[in-house]
Amino acid sequence: MRASSFHRRVAGLATLLFFTVLGCGSSNNTSPGPNDNDGYGNDQKYPVLRKNIGLDLAKVSSFAVVNGGSGAQPIWSGGGTGILFGALQSPGLFALMQNGDVTQVTLVEMSDGTTATNNQAAIAALYATPQWVLITAGGWNIQAPGADGKPVQVNCATIAVHRPDGAMYCAPIGIRSVSGNGDDQQFPVRANQSGGVVFLMSADSLNRNILYKLVASPTGEPVATLVDAKLHPNWFVVNASGDLLVQSTPAESTQSTSLAQILPVDGSDAVTITGAHNEFAIASPATGTDADTFFVVSGGGGGYPFDGNIRVLKKTGGKFQETDEKITLVDSNCSWLFPLTDGEYMICGSNGIPSLARALVDGQVQATPVVRAFTGVTSPISVGGGAIRTGGGVVYLFAQGANGHFLARHNGLKQDNIAVDPALELLSMVATNAGGLDVVAVDNGTNQKVRATVKPGETALTVLSAEGLSLAEVVVFVRMQ
Repeated sequence: MRASSFHRRVAGLATLLFFTVLGCGSSNNTSPGPNDNDGYGNDQKYPVLRKNIGLDLAKVSSFAVVNGGSGAQPIWSGGGTGILFGALQSPGLFALMQNGDVTQVTLVEMSDGTTATNNQAAIAALYATPQWVLITAGGWNIQAPGADGKPVQVNCATIAVHRPDGAMYCAPIGIRSVSGNGDDQQFPVRANQSGGVVFLMSADSLNRNILYKLVASPTGEPVATLVDAKLHPNWFVVNASGDLLVQSTPAESTQSTSLAQILPVDGSDAVTITGAHNEFAIASPATGTDADTFFVVSGGGGGYPFDGNIRVLKKTGGKFQETDEKITLVDSNCSWLFPLTDGEYMICGSNGIPSLARALVDGQVQATPVVRAFTGVTSPISVGGGAIRTGGGVVYLFAQGANGHFLARHNGLKQDNIAVDPALELLSMVATNAGGLDVVAVDNGTNQKVRATVKPGETALTVLSAEGLSLAEVVVFVRMQ
């Protein structure tokens, strides 16, 4: 297995963190070369990664990535912590503090500690875990001091910010971007309950998915180790202890063949999951002895057809026991598993009209799930790959109804309908950890891009002035909870 150290700036100079992100632009470093002098025998300063982000991350409610240009629109795909894709013109990273302040964040400074005016990272994605905020920067290059003290150019594809103290690290391996269809199983960064173990999806030289495991070294620096060069995951989830459940396409097999298995965090032998399995699984929402249980929606690959079983992989005495628990539904066209107020739900639906089926309650499979249909929906409307977004114990469905477009928000117990102005053409939707929804849209009446939000618990889509930022800029938020 291969390990990649995350380096950090030390003693007034720079050190950095490295991954290989595909499909993102490269930023050419145009700063002075190694130890150029100014004609008077003095070394010139050069841009470096800051040693510390300079913020108390415990007081940050979210980060905003601002795209002030005409480039690609941000697209979101989400798990519990949020992920952003999109173009960025620097400076474009802002911290929204819990007290309401908006603070601009710079990741780069000059080697003498002065403000840097160039070579800021073009941010492609942000991922928040309990211990780390991971920022992907594509093929971004920056300078770091070499062994002889002279600066050398290095690739800084991913920046890791340590949440407890704000320390920043850099490495040349990247976090693989995924499509923005809202499918939680494609979320490419997952951590265990403590945040001490993080798995992230990257890519190898043949453009195949690979997994790295990130842990802190004894000195606190993050170190990423390749899990298995032959493991090419389609999706993966992690339980409370850090056991990895992964569905992958083995290198020696055809594309139509996949294998689901559990790789225990203690390094013991992998456990192969038998039978058919599709692309939807979650770690247990329960605590105590059930906290390490996995639940897999059984059936065909890609989510359909659902065969009426939830496969339960329960960890007892360090070993996983596999059983199928039958559930009875009138409509078996079901997939997905995500938490709402009173349990974990599947999305089901016939004739294009979705409903919610409560498959788990307190970590227990429901033999006869409660089914709650979305009311008033004549047809879903796809945005950025899908009509549904989940987060913060609610699910949002963008739909057509008898009176026009609306957002149906459901928490499992009740549905709230939120009208959408017919002039707004939605480009992206993001459900936040708090249960709100952030939207980027085009106002076809003015031909302007706008940001709008549904605040948690409220029933209005509000077009904002970006909370102190210009409406000419596209602003999307990454919640820190």
